[in-house]
Amino acid sequence: MTKESAGEMVVRFLKALESLNPDDETSSNHIASYLYNPDSRIAEYLKKLREYKDLENPTSQQRREAGNLLEEITVLTFCGLQGINSIKSFRSAGPQYDLLVGGDGEGWLCLCKLLYMRENLRDIVVEAKCTDDKVSDQQFARLCSLMEINLFQTTGLGIFFTLNGASGFPRRGKDTRQKQLKEAKMRQVLFHAKTGKAIVVLDAEDIFALDKPASFINVLISKIRDLDHLSGLAPLEPCELPEVDLPGHLAPLIDKFMTKTRH
Repeated sequence: MTKESAGEMVVRFLKALESLNPDDETSSNHIASYLYNPDSRIAEYLKKLREYKDLENPTSQQRREAGNLLEEITVLTFCGLQGINSIKSFRSAGPQYDLLVGGDGEGWLCLCKLLYMRENLRDIVVEAKCTDDKVSDQQFARLCSLMEINLFQTTGLGIFFTLNGASGFPRRGKDTRQKQLKEAKMRQVLFHAKTGKAIVVLDAEDIFALDKPASFINVLISKIRDLDHLSGLAPLEPCELPEVDLPGHLAPLIDKFMTKTRH
């Protein structure tokens, strides 16, 4: 069997667009691997961010450098996406945009479909917050306002790149399930209900996985889907295996299915 050429692979993935279902784990994972191929430089930048995260008492200079580093990581992350043709960071007549990303063509439309974005709202706005504090409700409200007022015709997804997540969100390893909405989490849910647009929050553990193929897209899909489901679960580690959230009397019923998906 001859090795598939890059052009043939592109054609095969584009043909799959017509029948693509974002909820189909198998097809989504294969296409996500094509649509997100990490930039070769990102691993070194992530290593530096880990080193900063391990510091007990960083200096003011180190904090400033870490802020620049996180912004560089956001740019490199989007450099790994297929179909991107616009990436900007600027101050408009009003607000400052940390990053505004857009694309065209079949690859980007495929990405929009995977991320539950409407085709006419295919830009992504990004905020990078390299602070010890969680993203506050006020900071979350600012991004909601940008998407609803300033960028209402073009932008369909907002992403926070953070070290420590956002206020009111479930905590890794500490919260099993939340049944209350408060602070930035409530803002996220209300904004999604009103506009149909999603704003998701990546924390340090999400970011450290961005050197793996498909990881960025899989993390976004998981977070957007959970926003719609409103499960209240803490973030899971990026994984290509199916997500399972069942009570004790139901979980054993899918053991055979889970074993099958691992092989």
